Amino acid sequence: MECQAKDLKVVTNGKTLLQNISFKIPSGSFVAIIGPNGAGKTTLLKSLAGLLTFTGNFIINGKPSLGLLKDKKRVPFSYTPQNFSIPAGMTLGEYIMLGRASRSNWFFGESQRDYDAVNVALERLKLFPKAKELVTNLSGGEMQRATLARALAQEADFLLLDEPTASLDFARTIDFLQLIDLLRKQLGLTVLLSTHDINSIIRFADYALVLKKGKNIHSGNLNSILQKNFLSDLYETKLDSIKDKIGYPIFYAKNHHNQTSPNSKKMTLLESND
Repeated sequence: MECQAKDLKVVTNGKTLLQNISFKIPSGSFVAIIGPNGAGKTTLLKSLAGLLTFTGNFIINGKPSLGLLKDKKRVPFSYTPQNFSIPAGMTLGEYIMLGRASRSNWFFGESQRDYDAVNVALERLKLFPKAKELVTNLSGGEMQRATLARALAQEADFLLLDEPTASLDFARTIDFLQLIDLLRKQLGLTVLLSTHDINSIIRFADYALVLKKGKNIHSGNLNSILQKNFLSDLYETKLDSIKDKIGYPIFYAKNHHNQTSPNSKKMTLLESND
């Protein structure tokens, strides 16, 4: 599911939220969308999903699109917002079945294919034993897996995830990202995921979209942004790094104060690998 954008711009109530957003994402990529608070990460995901109007060009598999929601028959997708409601009184199985809404016939009700898709999704996410439990009784980690299961039941090819690990501890974050990466490889999914957790995402993502103040600072290979000077400028905080036993960098602030990087006014630009 290849997608590309050229000069995307989002203006709401006279305020420019995004501008000059361009990228080309190969099919099957795991894309990390990173940047400081207010950079436009959520706005970008909502725009691609078709929940916000944009100008410019968004192309999926060679054809223009006004957003995935408007092309859902051609491009099966799933969008998980940062804050989503957990329906009271609904079992996990019923919650996963919601993912079949776009594929079911409302007049005839759920088909055997719908039930099969839900059961497969529950099995893949190791949630089948909890199928009859209320979703309100699930842990944070289980609820995140439930959102993935609903996307799989929907037979989505394209996943848009807005900070899905924000409420998870370090161990559950790694587990969740590892699960997404495994499903991506097994099912050929294209994943766009926004996050503040650079130290975790670099273990799994292969492509990065870097935003700052509504502008696209970098789009391309993730490894090319793993430089402390670039990230210090991006977050306007002096960062340093060490390497773990496997060789992944671990970035950390040099002090407890948000010391502005000397080069913060002159953002380091990296060439896109597109």
